Amino acid sequence: MGFSPEGVKIIQAVTGASTLGFFPVAIHFEIFPLLVNIKKAVTSAEVVEAVAKNPNVLSKLNLQLAEDVLFIMAGAGFVTQIGEKYAANAITIHLVNFPSSIHGVAHFTREALLSSAFIYPKLLDSGFEYPFLENGAAFQYAQKQLGNESGSKQSFYATLHDLGRLESFNTFMEGKFGISTKMPERVKGFGYDLDAVMSDMHSLVVVDIGGGQGMMLLELKEEYPHLTSKNLILQEYNPDSKPGSDITAMKWDAKTNSPQPILGAKVYNLMHVLHNTPDLEALDLLKKLAIAMAPDSRIWIHEFSHSLSNSSYHALMISLFAGRERTPTEWALMARLAGLRITFEHYAEVGEGLIEMMRL
Repeated sequence: MGFSPEGVKIIQAVTGASTLGFFPVAIHFEIFPLLVNIKKAVTSAEVVEAVAKNPNVLSKLNLQLAEDVLFIMAGAGFVTQIGEKYAANAITIHLVNFPSSIHGVAHFTREALLSSAFIYPKLLDSGFEYPFLENGAAFQYAQKQLGNESGSKQSFYATLHDLGRLESFNTFMEGKFGISTKMPERVKGFGYDLDAVMSDMHSLVVVDIGGGQGMMLLELKEEYPHLTSKNLILQEYNPDSKPGSDITAMKWDAKTNSPQPILGAKVYNLMHVLHNTPDLEALDLLKKLAIAMAPDSRIWIHEFSHSLSNSSYHALMISLFAGRERTPTEWALMARLAGLRITFEHYAEVGEGLIEMMRL
């Protein structure tokens, strides 16, 4: 019995979830770097033998599990099957060359996959109340069903911190799945006059809010060597980040009632911050920044566009954070409600775009 093209498309769309469940297993046993380091096609038994010799892996990998993991990874295109053997391919090598990718795969196939399974149960249980509220998304509902009471009431990031997985998530956010273009080059490619902004030494302070370990600030420093730690401020809600001497780090939790402590900065940067946030909370953050801004201050918002090609990111933000990717119309409305205006906007088909807001 054959399937129609429509049936094949349906099968491809809905059968992938179980495949994703095997990715953390492959990562746990360090199968991707193992295949890259071996540099030849090997059998499942040889993989089991190599894993047993790896001092970083304390769990025992049995042959049946190895066979299934390798077969499923090959079906997903992450390794190559050659007869009864398996070898690294371009994707395997990319994962190893960009370790942040492996961290990302782990989070997308653990927390994100778990949350997605609880979207419908949460909606059903609540009588289909929607949109989700902050700290009340499918992720928190999943934690409640698993018996994690604190995780059911706090943010995604706080739960990762409690589980010892926040550093891993920050590692992913720094390099993502392999960034080929750094921020200065990217925004200049949009037609944004970054040189003009960075040449103003009178009030040149760039505040990166929720910037992880300050990678974006370091990219600015690389492009503009005259910038010092006095110019580059990293704000995070947790003390785990350890930036280098080129950056000044300070604690600020944007979710609290505390105002933005840096007044009149040239730039307030929000890289993948607002799409993690429901509309009301995102608007509240923009209002806090608007109060702190000088007439020549600006907010940089780096987000994915609200497009069909990014619909999976949209679903991800909903399930984990009760956030969303936003349309140009929605950004314009949020700017106006916060007392701001959009002075530059570019929505990229692939990767982050740039929206700049200044005071009215």
